[in-house]
Amino acid sequence: MTVETQPSDLQPAEQSQPQLLSYAHRRFYFVINTKSGNYFKWLVQLRIGEFLTTEGVSGEVHYLRDTATLQTRLEAAHSAGYRDFVAVGGDGTIALVASLLRHHESRIGIVPVGTTNMLAQMLGIPLSTKRSLELLLGPNRVRAIDAFEIGDRLFFLNASAGFSSFSISALRTEEKTYFKLLAYAFTLLRGMRKVKTWRFRLEVDGSPIDLEAAELFVDNVGALWLPRLRMSDARFDDGEAVICYVPKATMPELANAFLDVLLVRKKRLSLRFLTSAQRLNVDCDERIPVQADGDAIGYTPVTIAVAPAITEFIVPPPHPALPMPATQQILPLA
Repeated sequence: MTVETQPSDLQPAEQSQPQLLSYAHRRFYFVINTKSGNYFKWLVQLRIGEFLTTEGVSGEVHYLRDTATLQTRLEAAHSAGYRDFVAVGGDGTIALVASLLRHHESRIGIVPVGTTNMLAQMLGIPLSTKRSLELLLGPNRVRAIDAFEIGDRLFFLNASAGFSSFSISALRTEEKTYFKLLAYAFTLLRGMRKVKTWRFRLEVDGSPIDLEAAELFVDNVGALWLPRLRMSDARFDDGEAVICYVPKATMPELANAFLDVLLVRKKRLSLRFLTSAQRLNVDCDERIPVQADGDAIGYTPVTIAVAPAITEFIVPPPHPALPMPATQQILPLA
């Protein structure tokens, strides 16, 4: 991921030495992706500037330019005593920051300014810039969640190979910036010309499975785009991924799979449940694209491993659990 560096309009970076943090003084290291889909410079910089002038709060700001520079800056910040890091961006920015901090003691806050902000929604983090910043100062709690390990990166939402990955691999950053969620709809329509059935060779927790499908979907959070649009019964704190698929590359089958999610159908017509697993190897007769968290990340073959409770996020305090409506309890279709 590459964006242009912009000079900070906020307070200059501190050069303080490592120190013990108290409740009365909090230090935050901000990573800002100015290319995120809903990043508005005048608003975000105003709110972060106000936040950093709050009594008892200090911090530094880094504008994301490239991964290598970010890694250097994060390691320097951790050595300087920072433990609270804030990703200002979308799901891809959050995944990148978490990946680079995975071997360091850290807590990650989120200021959601991406296209879908799905992870923030699932964690109950306010989508308002002001309110998400207020959450950092409390009341809050820390919640550890699972992630997918793919290569040297972490991803928190989902991964797929097939129809959706072909479509997302053609999606440009500018399209996400200007068209928001509609960009994904447009690119799925464009991808119709490439839809076909692929023969997948899977290894699921060591057991081989051959599968013909137009779409192979590996789910970590159970929802797509919006929390109410249920893909599966996956949860990001159960140590497992849920594997689903769409068997046929026909318009009725794909349309029904879309409606299975959009209408939250209790009994699925086209989106099939395969199994749950902790580790999945995916190969295909053809070399096809793979996407994770809405970004193209490479091609098959790919290994997806669940890393339990690997990243800690700053989230709202718990509230009394509400029962899931019966219409949202998924009955998998074998």
